[in-house]
Amino acid sequence: MAERSDDIGHDQLFKDLLRAFFAEFMQLFFEDVAARLDLTEITFLDKETFTDLPQGSLRETDLVAEVHAIEGQPEIILVHIEVEARHRGDFPARMFEYYLMLKLRHRLPIYPIVIYLSGGSGGLSIERHEERVFEELINTFTYRTVGLPDLSADEYLARESPLAPALGALMKPSRLGPVAQKYESLRKLAVARLDDARRAVLTNIVETYLALDPAEQSEFERLLAEPAAAEVREMISIYEQRGIEQGIERGIEQGIERGIEQGIERGIEQGIAIGERRTLLRLLQLKFGDLPEAVRARIEALTDTAELDRLSDRILHASSLAEMGLGEA
Repeated sequence: MAERSDDIGHDQLFKDLLRAFFAEFMQLFFEDVAARLDLTEITFLDKETFTDLPQGSLRETDLVAEVHAIEGQPEIILVHIEVEARHRGDFPARMFEYYLMLKLRHRLPIYPIVIYLSGGSGGLSIERHEERVFEELINTFTYRTVGLPDLSADEYLARESPLAPALGALMKPSRLGPVAQKYESLRKLAVARLDDARRAVLTNIVETYLALDPAEQSEFERLLAEPAAAEVREMISIYEQRGIEQGIERGIEQGIERGIEQGIERGIEQGIAIGERRTLLRLLQLKFGDLPEAVRARIEALTDTAELDRLSDRILHASSLAEMGLGEA
């Protein structure tokens, strides 16, 4: 992936996601290829880094997986996946260069894929890079693309894969509206057969990319208060408690990055961050019920992160808003 600083958050977030859900990703978007691969044993090649000559800078691929075929030839292939926040004119040529360097290093067949996080790629498609000499076509390189914003969230919400509702957060908005889409996505994650670490990776995708405005957030919280939302409430509570007590802990291999220095912040450095004030309000409401408007207004007015940290620490032991220093004794 390109080295721009504003892409770092997307880069790490999707590396975590693809390592945790590589098999599900291939089955969801490349079913025919996945059916021919043994996805029970996957070897991720760590930090495939190349020197960008003649400039001398380093390039690092986003993800390269070595996978065995179930039968037939080739016996082993590399699946190379890059994540691009936006379309860039020079990217097809760069993707071709990655292909050449991986081919020379490993001498294995390569299946190249690009995930686009911006619209305009046409969803599931094929892109080409052509090499010409004096207008004569010498070589054509093709790779598969997954343009998430051009796919239908409603279509993928209906899929059985636990990855589908999470990635729906980056797709065309559901006809249900953002509130119902977020609730339905989290509900599907809450009932999916996943361990806490893998569930947290997917929950983080939804929280990061399916942001709600204040009015929508209030409606979402009303949905969470319904008796039928118990599983979703419990999942959100676990997700946020982990952010309070340990930061958002590292999940599979590198895990979910970032968290406040003392393990209090629950944001992720990319996309739309979940602020400390929202985390504190959520935890206060989960523990003490509906908050007085005066308490909510006071929290919303806080800008001192040290004060927010102290209040978040206090939640673990306080039995009332008064003990928190936010209400009358």
